[in-house]
Formats: sequence, structure tokens, C-alpha cells
Amino acid sequence: MPKNNNSVILPLKKREEIQNRWLFHRLNTLLPVLMKKHELEMWVVIGREYNEDPVLKTLYPAAIDSSRRLTILVFWLDEEQQLKRWVIHPNPSFEPFYERIWQREEGDQWECLRRIVERCSPETIGLDYSHTFGVGDGLSRSYFERLDMVLNEHSDRFVSAQQLVVDWLSIRSEKEMVSYPAIAELAREIAEEALSARVIHPGITTTEDVVDWIRQRVLDLGIETSFYPTVDLQRKGAGMDRIEGEIIRPGDIVHLDFGIRYLGLATDTQQLAYVLQPGETDAPEGLQSAFITALRLEDILSAEMKEGRTGNDVFHAAITAAKKEQIDAMIYSHPVGPHCHEAGSLIGLYDQQGDVPVKGDLPLTANTCYAMEFNIRQFVPEWGQEVPIYLEEPVALINGKVEYMAKRQMGFYLI
Repeated sequence: MPKNNNSVILPLKKREEIQNRWLFHRLNTLLPVLMKKHELEMWVVIGREYNEDPVLKTLYPAAIDSSRRLTILVFWLDEEQQLKRWVIHPNPSFEPFYERIWQREEGDQWECLRRIVERCSPETIGLDYSHTFGVGDGLSRSYFERLDMVLNEHSDRFVSAQQLVVDWLSIRSEKEMVSYPAIAELAREIAEEALSARVIHPGITTTEDVVDWIRQRVLDLGIETSFYPTVDLQRKGAGMDRIEGEIIRPGDIVHLDFGIRYLGLATDTQQLAYVLQPGETDAPEGLQSAFITALRLEDILSAEMKEGRTGNDVFHAAITAAKKEQIDAMIYSHPVGPHCHEAGSLIGLYDQQGDVPVKGDLPLTANTCYAMEFNIRQFVPEWGQEVPIYLEEPVALINGKVEYMAKRQMGFYLI
């Protein structure tokens, strides 16, 4: 039986303290490196109450939950390549993360921004607009027009900050990497509990009942799901791969797709259980063999995921290796971070098993966490049909190799 998840859930105040330490560390160590990497002298991020730039949540300390009308953050690499961090807003809760630089008697917030830009005279001014990345497209049209008007003499220096945003969201700091595995393991433990006889009573429980249970369980723990969970079935003789909204029966595979968000970081995992039929002590050998094939694909994909390789290169190398071993595979893996489907290099898409333009051309980066998501299909003699095995494991690209962030599922949970 999974251990008590409540033991690892921290009180709200402690969570905020940890997230604030992570933010301060990221601002001091990671952000200067990324601005130099992407050759941005200045980055301007603008927040508007109830229409927030999606990157702002990762830049605000815990005490800030809204831009409160208008908030402007300015990051500048000075002549000595030291990062200055300013906030144009009166809220003292921004300190010590940002230096408050606005004085009301000297003009409005836009006038303050104009003076900063004129004084710093950066060669490039990064703004959050992008045709490719939703998380990098948080600057509204009206505020872009306002910036163009206020900084008219400098508007030719505007550039998209999309690559900076992608790295900022997808690359984890050392402090975060220490804790992320515990978050991933917490999600796995909840999933294991959901796929157990404690929750599922064959012949009575429906797939929707399991979804309801897991959503309530996460809520009761004081955290949240990173997306709406799904539970479906693979069943002998069924005319479809994924059956939803039905009663779970003996002989079914129960497939759960689920994730949590805790301490500002999201998980995304898929786990499998088999419902024993009378007289059975394990899943049929054909299903066990299919699961072993899925584990082999995990090993193949793990070996191909290397820092600096593009997602498209990893996809093609892994698919080619799988075909050589006669594995019928689909791969559609993605980064995880503050968002469940985080910005960063994609390794295939479910509906696009080939090159993924732009997003698949990005290189994999160190200290990036992935949901290693895929499926394989294999003929199962006991069922007389091909059976899909859907799995998804949280992994980290660290120290030059892939590390599993939670206990790896090596076989079906048994109900």
C-alpha cells in the first residue's frame, strides 16, 4: 500500500518560503546566464491585472498574486555584465527580489520605464511576443502599441524574448532539481493508490469514479492537478484502444493519465494496472511481454536523449532503433516545469510522428525535466489482438544522462 502522502505535503507558509528561495536563486544565477546566452541586454515584462503574461507567475515572489493594475519588470545587463532587476510598482513585497525604482511624483510608470531605457540605452530590448510559443506571447497588442509610443526612439531595438522565455521556463536550477523527484514520486504514489483495490472494485467502479476519486484526493491533500486526469480501459475484444465511461471489469487494463502541481512545478505521468480474473495471480504472459517491450522503448529513448541534440534528432534515432528491434512505437515526449506541457524541445507529437517544426528543432538542455511519453503496440496471444501499452515517466536530463525522477513502473499494478 502506498505510504501516507500527507507526510510530504508542506504547510502553505513553508511552501512559499521554499519557492521564494528558489526564485531568488534563479534570478541571481540562471537568468543572467540566459540573457547572455540569447544576447539580450534588456528584458521588459509587463503585467496587467486579469490579463497576466504567463511568464510572470514564475517571476513573482509568493506574496504577489496579481499585477495590481500595472506592473513592469525590467532586467538589464549592465556594462560589467551584472544583472540589474527593477520593478516599476509601489508594492514593497517585490523586495528583495527587485529594486523598486518608481517615484510617483516623477511621473507615471511608463515615464519611469522611458527614463530607464534612455539611461541604459540597451542595444536589444526583449519583449514577450512570439508566433510559436504561447508562453512567450504574453505582451498584449495594446501594451505593445503603448511601448512603441513611449519608447519610440528605441523601438527599432525591440526583439522577441521567446528563446529566453523557453529556457527560463524549461531549465531547472540546482535547488529545484533536488526537490523535483520528490514531487514526481508524490504523483506516482497517488497514481498507484488510485490504481488499487482501495479505489477500484471490479464490476462496480467506473472509469469516471476513479477520475473523481483522484481529483478529490489531490484537493484533500491541499495541492492541485496539473490537468484534468483521464482514466480509460484496454479490453479484450474491444473495437477501440481506449474505452472511457464504463464499469471496470476483471481482465481489463486500467490506464491513468495524471499529474500534479506542487511548489510551482508540474508533473505528467501515465500508469497501468491489470484487473485479475478469478484464478489469476498475474497478468497474462502476452500482456507482460508487451509491458517489457514498452520498458525496452524507454531504454532506447533514454539512451538517445542527449544534451545539445534536437528533439527531432532524438525522435528519429529512437524510432529507427525501435524499428530495428521490431517495436511498433509512437513517441511524443515533452518538457515539464511550471507548466505540464512546458516550453522546450519536443520529441515527436502524438498526431505528428515525424519532424516537429521549430519546437522539435530546439536542442535538449541540461537540467531539463521531461515527461517521457510514448506507446507501443504488440500482439497478445491471450487476447488474439494487438494491444497498446501507454506509459509516461518523469525523467531529468542531468549530468549527461537521463535519470528517472520517480520509481519506475516495471510492470502492471495488480487489482
